[in-house]
Amino acid sequence: MRDPAAEWLKLASESYNLWADSMMVIGMRTADMMTGRGSSRENLRMVTEKVEANAELAAKLFWGGPTTPEKAARKAVGHYRKRVRANRRRLSKG
Repeated sequence: MRDPAAEWLKLASESYNLWADSMMVIGMRTADMMTGRGSSRENLRMVTEKVEANAELAAKLFWGGPTTPEKAARKAVGHYRKRVRANRRRLSKG
């Protein structure tokens, strides 16, 4: 049997990791912009990927709708986590 408190603690931990990775990506992009290494292509990508990610999540929640707030939160964190992690990897190579 699942322990509800443990499940919420795991979700909180995953949310914290998403937040920390997001801050790293924001920091890398800001540094690139401030030092002139950033490109208009990257700036456009930054905006369009947010719009796309939000639209995709909205569709996921609408069509495969979670039945509880916990499931909705897990779906959202997982959805954004993949994109933020990919951005962190890509930006740290440059």
